[in-house]
Amino acid sequence: MDPFSAKVISRDISASDSPPAYSSSSNFRTTFTSLSLHRTDRIRLIQFPQSDIAGLRELIIANYPFGLNGEQKYGVSHEFKLNSRPWLGQGSDAIPSRILMREILAHLYRSGWIIHCSTDCSKKVFDKDTLIFRKQPSPPPESEWISISFNMADRMRLIGADEVLIAATKQLLQSMGLLQDESWKDRKLQAKEFKIYGTPWIANGEETMTTRLLLLRLLEVLENHGWSLYASIDQSQAGQGNAGETDSWYCVRDKARVPGGQVFHR
Repeated sequence: MDPFSAKVISRDISASDSPPAYSSSSNFRTTFTSLSLHRTDRIRLIQFPQSDIAGLRELIIANYPFGLNGEQKYGVSHEFKLNSRPWLGQGSDAIPSRILMREILAHLYRSGWIIHCSTDCSKKVFDKDTLIFRKQPSPPPESEWISISFNMADRMRLIGADEVLIAATKQLLQSMGLLQDESWKDRKLQAKEFKIYGTPWIANGEETMTTRLLLLRLLEVLENHGWSLYASIDQSQAGQGNAGETDSWYCVRDKARVPGGQVFHR
């Protein structure tokens, strides 16, 4: 039997397991947690309270179509093992894995866990990012979320974006002479794909600068529509021939934002 099957950990691997943070004020305590991605199918949590672990368990079951295989204590962490291979980020997992990460970030955000940084702390060939969160006592405003992935050598996907942002992104690519084609990669999952001239994600020579200019202009389009880049995450293993993988972007927008209003960054 799979050692993960039906295994649920009752021990609370939470912030209470760690010593209190140093502070100049006896009334202030900063709590940090981490969520890291491992192998092709693991999520490991450190210092999250048991209530947040339970919430993430329910979220994975509800939002990842291939489901949860099991869980266990792994060193000082709590580990979830997912079915399929979300961190390959390809094929049938390409879009669901980004939706899963988007929903994880949104859930933690609503719970007051605000991302502090995403960091690469491993030199392993197939390493992925570790996400560090900081607890914010006051709840953030109600928000909506989208994800953007940079696929193959020349594709960009907007996942969960509305028609207005899709049209603005199309206009941007046309204005830069980069739009080769567009299509719904998966309409049901709201995944719009743009095919870009050249090979922007494995660029050479002067095209490397065009790629970076495209990203700057894309950020401007996002902000003009109220979206702030919340996290840029390396969540996928190397592709064919051990070629490096690009980050996936996760963007947030306050639901109460007034069009034309200022965008606040977290």
